Amino acid sequence: MLYTDTPWLQVPYRELGLPSGETCRRRLEEWSQRGLFPQALRLLQEQLAGADRLDWSRVIVDASLVDAKKGARRSRAPSAAVLAAASISP
Repeated sequence: MLYTDTPWLQVPYRELGLPSGETCRRRLEEWSQRGLFPQALRLLQEQLAGADRLDWSRVIVDASLVDAKKGARRSRAPSAAVLAAASISP
């Protein structure tokens, strides 16, 4: 829902076996306010790492999750993506 920007009331909740779209929206808001997402992410990472299923070579940092401080200076260090692309270029 957050990724596609689909209205909550258009959630095919019956087909997915979920509560109504409004209930899903309310629960997401409650869980977010209670700070459950960092805990859930940490638990998922621990379980995947324990099962040797965590591949950090494919990590993407989404700017919506990383604070961008106003007035912060840009890093002069080249990004890892640029370095990786340069190392695989012919």
